[in-house]
Amino acid sequence: MMRNWKTYLLAIVVFSTAAIGLASCNNNTGTTQAPAEPVAEGREAQASATPQETIGEEANETKTQNQTEKSLAIEPYEIEGVVVSLLNVKRSSGNTLNIYWKMTNTSSEDKTLVKCSAAWYCAYKLAAGTYANGTYIIDSINQKKHLVVRANKKPVVSTFKTPIILSPNSSINVWAKFPAPPADVKTVSIYLPGIAPIEDIRITE
Repeated sequence: MMRNWKTYLLAIVVFSTAAIGLASCNNNTGTTQAPAEPVAEGREAQASATPQETIGEEANETKTQNQTEKSLAIEPYEIEGVVVSLLNVKRSSGNTLNIYWKMTNTSSEDKTLVKCSAAWYCAYKLAAGTYANGTYIIDSINQKKHLVVRANKKPVVSTFKTPIILSPNSSINVWAKFPAPPADVKTVSIYLPGIAPIEDIRITE
C-alpha cells in the first residue's frame, strides 16, 4: 500500500514539472513572436510611402506639361529676348471675340516694350499696336479682317502704365477684343504687332 502511494506521489510531481515547463515554453514563444508584427508593419508603411512619392513627382511633371500646353503658340518678339505666348481665343458676350496672350522676357536684362508715356495711346499701344501696325484677326473662310473693337474712339484692350519695362524672367499678360466671326467659323488667324502671323487657331466657344 505504501509503495502504491509513493508511486502515485512521484507521478504527480513529474506531471507538475512537465506542465510548468510547457507553460514556460509557450511564454517564451509569445515573447519572441510579438516584436515581429511591428517590424512587418513598419516595412509595409515604408513600401507604401515609396509609390506615393513617385506619384507626387509624376503630378509635378504633369503640372509642368499642362502649363506648357496652355500656350496655343509661341513666337519670338521683335525685341530680342522677348517671346509671345498665345493663351486663348474665346467667344464672349456681345458677339465679340477675346484674345489673350503673354509676353515674357527670357533674357538677363531689362527690355522696354513701350517707350512713350505722354500721349493717351501709349497706354493702349502694347495691346492695340499703332495705326500703321495694329492688332487684328482674319476670318480665313470669309476672307474678312477684323480690327480691335473701339469704344469712345479708343480700343477695347488691356492698358498699362507707361513706359513698359519688362525685367528679366518676368511676364506681362495682354488681351484685346474683336468683333466675332460667324458662329460656323471655328478658327482665325491672329496678327499681333512685332511677331509673325499665328494662323488657324481654334476658337474656344
